[in-house]
Amino acid sequence: MKRKLMGLIVTLLSFFALANVASASTVISYQPELPKSLKK
Repeated sequence: MKRKLMGLIVTLLSFFALANVASASTVISYQPELPKSLKK
């Protein structure tokens, strides 16, 4: 019983950690503005 409870807690904490990382990671959609000196 204790082992199942610990497994459930670890699963829930892993899920919350991954959800937090996914929401904080906007690397895919990040597009910096191109400097005017490079626009020719």
